[in-house]
Amino acid sequence: MRVYEQARNQISVGAHKVGDRLTEGALAEQFGVSRTPVREALQRLASEGFVELSPHAGALVKGWSRRDVREVFEIRAHLESMAAGLAARHATAQDVALLQSLCDTMKQLSQAPTRDVPQISEKNRAFHAEILRIGGNRRMAGIALNLMDLGFLVRSFTKFDQKDLLRSSSEHQSLVEAIRQGDERWAEAVMRSHILAAASIFTGTCEDETEAHAALWPAEATASN
Repeated sequence: MRVYEQARNQISVGAHKVGDRLTEGALAEQFGVSRTPVREALQRLASEGFVELSPHAGALVKGWSRRDVREVFEIRAHLESMAAGLAARHATAQDVALLQSLCDTMKQLSQAPTRDVPQISEKNRAFHAEILRIGGNRRMAGIALNLMDLGFLVRSFTKFDQKDLLRSSSEHQSLVEAIRQGDERWAEAVMRSHILAAASIFTGTCEDETEAHAALWPAEATASN
């Protein structure tokens, strides 16, 4: 489990770029383990979409086509809108205060002269993860977090211009207000449009369907909005 979690985290934060080859020997040496747990970790990462196993090249960090991205964001929109509605139903004053703090921090980062993409991504992920936690459906949260960790988040923020970042920040504030007021339908609607807006920006930068799997994405900035 430790090897899997560390390898997945490295992919999510961009330490391994799309197209990088991950070998059992190198990872075993890096993590100080035998090849068996590394092999198991790579197989699990392949099943979840982080890497693609090749009989000749080993494990390659996976890239995504426009269709891949669209499908993932559509699933996120369904799951996280449900979670936002549940969060509006269950949130305590303490929960709302934490969401507001994360929202404020991300707004400050988005307005800074120099854009710190890793920091924006980290706070964005924390904001979405907190809403999933407040919603209280652990299975839903696990699936949604796994989708977020597929590497879209950091990379998609590199596609956002200042207007997009400010829009995203405004939508986060609307989510906080909807949850504060306990308005489930409002929270669901804002979350759905929030994620689909990011999907529209990101899919517009992807390669054509027939070329995307062969092409490498630009080097990192894994947080989609």
